[in-house]
Amino acid sequence: MMTRQWLDARIRRLPAPFRQEWRALLLFGLIFVIAAWLCFEVIEEVFLESAVFAPDQAFYVALQSLRTPWLDRVMIAITELGDTPVVIAVAAVVALWLVHERAWHTLTYWLMAICGGSLINSAIKLGLHRARPGDMHYDGVSVFSFPSGHSTTNAVLYGFLIIIMSRKLPFLARIPVVITLVLLVGVIAFSRLYLGAHWLSDVAGGLFFGSGWLALLGLFYMWRPAEPVEPVKLLLVAMSALILAGGLNIGLHHGTDMTRYAVQRGFA
Repeated sequence: MMTRQWLDARIRRLPAPFRQEWRALLLFGLIFVIAAWLCFEVIEEVFLESAVFAPDQAFYVALQSLRTPWLDRVMIAITELGDTPVVIAVAAVVALWLVHERAWHTLTYWLMAICGGSLINSAIKLGLHRARPGDMHYDGVSVFSFPSGHSTTNAVLYGFLIIIMSRKLPFLARIPVVITLVLLVGVIAFSRLYLGAHWLSDVAGGLFFGSGWLALLGLFYMWRPAEPVEPVKLLLVAMSALILAGGLNIGLHHGTDMTRYAVQRGFA
């Protein structure tokens, strides 16, 4: 009891934003430290200590040997939900909704999260020049494999959506939202491994980097009061954009992607 009273007294002396959001700020700080450490560990292991990362080879061989035509179609559709055009569409629709709501503080951090995460991800790809497991017929910066762009951008997109909604959602209501969006990011990331588009370390590095970037922005975003944003409406806007843009992307590119992600020779 005395410890709790002492802690409450110390918290009351802190600046108002910290008093209101201190749990979230401490959580983001912890996530940032852990994610940054794991990301650098992956980079060190893959690029500084070993030319061939043993788990990468093991996961690649195991997953390619398990591929079937029907599961290929499912996984390609899932990966198409995380393609760049879909990410841009969802991010743009949410941004327009935030403009409509005059949520300027939230809009600023939303754009910083998506644009900054994508730019840094591309810069890392260009800096490290890691080859993909097989020829995916990509061009530009997408030729390079580390870190996985699908893993990074979708983690940032849906992760920051969770941060925005969590400011107004009751704790129990957050649980199904968090689980659903985390699973969405997880299956998109897994689809990249299944289809042989990335090594395990590429996907892990992308998720760690995305988590660290989210936590860093979350620290600053939660420090200041934000405009009230209706979380249910925001979720409906984002999911509607995902369904429409994702469905269109699948309809337009599924046939081409079946060729792009065909089983590599030696695993057929």
